[in-house]
Amino acid sequence: MATAKKTFRPGSPARAGATVIAGVEPLGKVRRSQLIATYGIGAIIDLEKGSFMPMGLEDWEGATRLPSLTIGEARLQAQLGVSHFRLPPVSEDLGPTGRVDPAHAAPAIRFPEWHECPKCHRIGTEGNPFQLSADGSQLECTGHAGRPVYTTPVRFVLACRKGHLDEFPWAWWAHRRRSAGVCDRPALELKSRGKSAALADLYVHCRTCDASESLGDAFRPESLKGMKCHGRRPWLHDREPDCDAPPRVIQRGASNAHFPVVASALSIPPVSEATFQIIEGNWMTLGALPVEAVAPVLTNLANAYGVPLDALMAAYREKQKIEGAQGEFTDAGSRAEEYAALSNDREDPIVGGVVPQFCNAVAEPPDSIAAWFDLVGAVSRLREVRALAGFSRIEPYPVSGERIAKAIQDGLVSPLSKSPRNWLPAAEIRGEGLFLRFRTEAIDAWVNVNPAIGKRVKVLEDRSLAIANDRGYLRDYRITARLLLVHSFAHALIRTISIDCGYSSSALRERLYVSEADGLRPAMNGVLIYTGSPDSEGSLGGLVRLAEPGQLERIVLQTIRNARWCGSDPVCLETDPAQSGDRVSGAACHCCLLVPETACEKFNRELDRTMLVGSPESSDFGEWQGYFGSSVD
Repeated sequence: MATAKKTFRPGSPARAGATVIAGVEPLGKVRRSQLIATYGIGAIIDLEKGSFMPMGLEDWEGATRLPSLTIGEARLQAQLGVSHFRLPPVSEDLGPTGRVDPAHAAPAIRFPEWHECPKCHRIGTEGNPFQLSADGSQLECTGHAGRPVYTTPVRFVLACRKGHLDEFPWAWWAHRRRSAGVCDRPALELKSRGKSAALADLYVHCRTCDASESLGDAFRPESLKGMKCHGRRPWLHDREPDCDAPPRVIQRGASNAHFPVVASALSIPPVSEATFQIIEGNWMTLGALPVEAVAPVLTNLANAYGVPLDALMAAYREKQKIEGAQGEFTDAGSRAEEYAALSNDREDPIVGGVVPQFCNAVAEPPDSIAAWFDLVGAVSRLREVRALAGFSRIEPYPVSGERIAKAIQDGLVSPLSKSPRNWLPAAEIRGEGLFLRFRTEAIDAWVNVNPAIGKRVKVLEDRSLAIANDRGYLRDYRITARLLLVHSFAHALIRTISIDCGYSSSALRERLYVSEADGLRPAMNGVLIYTGSPDSEGSLGGLVRLAEPGQLERIVLQTIRNARWCGSDPVCLETDPAQSGDRVSGAACHCCLLVPETACEKFNRELDRTMLVGSPESSDFGEWQGYFGSSVD
């Protein structure tokens, strides 16, 4: 049975209240940035009033005043093929009652629809046997004397690899061993035998015909043998016919229920310059003007901001150039441009009161670590735009930004709307960062004199390629010793910064710049550690301070010291890459390298601590820090 569409508002943590119509409090609050990742479209959000799912872009357009929340990032827009991005709406309290206009809230729908009464343990949906509360926010069980009892969402749902999501077949499960099938008027309840907290102790019972079935094997693939996926997409109010992916039972709040496909880009020159921002902010008007009307409008803008007309005209032409290059921007090309920007000093002037979005100061590293690195950058002003372009379930689907549209078309990534739109939801992260660039010649020499490294890397590369072929996605990179070294060092550095400098590891994020040299571009081997949260931690200045020679020497050497020992050694360090499974990693565990998944670009995969500190067979495996003879004791 369909449920009424609700709204909730981005902001702070959930609070009491719900809304179905204008003038009633919303269901709860989430941060704006969370609607681009953790709680994005198609995810399940547990709020005080129950479990809800954010709706698709068509519902956003109908329920919110989003045009006033437009942001831009020209390079990322060209890569994703959209004209602009829109921030999730922010609530506005109206009047002395503190009520909220639903036009300033993100629409959501109740999911799962099946609920359980915590008192009598009946399970069902709205109208059978539960009813909607007076304020329209919760379901109530009225089968009790006195005050109605609020129900809770059931724990299990069905999902498939193509992103569909459906209700667990409770009635079918209770009657699956009954020869006559589901009875005419099933009245279901979820009971426990009380012997343990194991899933096998739970069973579904039908009061009507006395059929019952344990949930002990609900998560086994064979338990749903013969059942087809119905192709349901609750966030879009529709179903896709002929889904050939088998359904699987998952926990409602499981991490594999929603893997956001997020594309991101840093704002770097010329996009980050003040004059370009002025053009970007007025592009909705400028982009629609005939050629002869552009100059007068730019003249008015120049006068309004007090900037030279020729500077605005140059920014206008740059914007046109990027707009005309849609389809030509790739993730690899974008990373190469950012790598070049991070490798150079940049401090653009404030123009017309508009502050540039990128400021970087580069320097040579201290002598003690100069054998490893040739440049350090203190990025005191940084802006990143993250756009939600789709999502997957069961398994993450790694795909570069320029290939997302094709992945959606092929059914490998779930869409955010029924039909393509000219915009995507996005969030902007402003903060600071620390950039470290490894010496290319040092990495090349280290690999050349240590053939054992190549053998270890090949095992992980073959495993990664097999997984990609099995799951049907195209990799646009290879696992190399360079990638494992830079990625492993980035994770070790994040953990050290978190312990030593007071940043939480979830507030930090890595951005990897790793590629092998080819005919077009030189090799890249750098990493940017930056504040990955839009709150006050982005302005503490702690990361920029780490670029000071004394601080940098201390933090890098401490990172290597920490990596030499793991609480799970010797088991961790002796991990055979051939046994890594889906982790596609060597020596890496929660005691040494793994970080919160919000901090890692690769879902905590493609890591190997032996690249930093050597393998147990160190006689034929020259560890990175030992190869250069630098003491870290």
